[in-house]
Amino acid sequence: MKSGLVKVSDGAHIYYEMEGSGRPVVLIHGWGCSGRFYKKNVEGLKDRFTVVTLDLRGHGRSSKGIDGYRIDRLAQDIHEVIVSLDLHDMILMGWSMGGPTMLSYWKQFGKEEGRLAGLGLIDMTPFPFSSGEWNSHGLRDYNMEGFNAFVGAILKNHDGFVSAFASKIFKDGVIPEGMDWLHAELMKLPPYLGIALYGDYCYSDYTDVLPTITVPVLVVSADSGIFPKSVEQGKWIAARIPKGEFVPFYEGGHLLFWLEADKFNNAVAGFAAKL
Repeated sequence: MKSGLVKVSDGAHIYYEMEGSGRPVVLIHGWGCSGRFYKKNVEGLKDRFTVVTLDLRGHGRSSKGIDGYRIDRLAQDIHEVIVSLDLHDMILMGWSMGGPTMLSYWKQFGKEEGRLAGLGLIDMTPFPFSSGEWNSHGLRDYNMEGFNAFVGAILKNHDGFVSAFASKIFKDGVIPEGMDWLHAELMKLPPYLGIALYGDYCYSDYTDVLPTITVPVLVVSADSGIFPKSVEQGKWIAARIPKGEFVPFYEGGHLLFWLEADKFNNAVAGFAAKL
């Protein structure tokens, strides 16, 4: 395994890990999380692909400066890491908040020749505040009362907030055995940085990007406490992408790629075989 820090253009340091051989599959995590969440997918895919994970700025082992906590900047960080690692013909996949980051990546860098073969959108919404019936996010329709409660909970008791947030990731609200590291990993995002980034995530609308994507896109989703009707949401998203392919998950909740790792890994491999 190769790992390290890439210094990006504004001075932040982004941590990455790269393992395996073959076509690159780059896996981007969601808000508060890290590349560690993809451990089962790295293990399951590295015999067929070069699997790259990274920690977004402010998260995990990446630097935690005070600037750049917006979706468009995260996409730029990812691109600078990709260029540094000289990755081509890749599949780039983002989970939860990482999904809009993929849409920003497409808008900024997607047409760079030879770089991107396909995209993956994992249990995400392109606009958390959208009033559209398709949107399953808890803050849909500009739910500012809910947003303020979310921020207030972080500020009042960060540790307690993380415990409650972690349980929502799973369909039944119970953190499975073997994930005792999850709480500590979520605590690595400082509250003041997390709030800034979450605000930008909620206000950023990437729905108009969906029909502009010209590469194939794998969309996967599962109902959970984060997105109660995510399967229907995923269908809606995939239908608006010219080359969208939808695969529903029913047992894994928001962390579907961990709890249904074999199914997820097979979906990625099957998608890659068509490119």
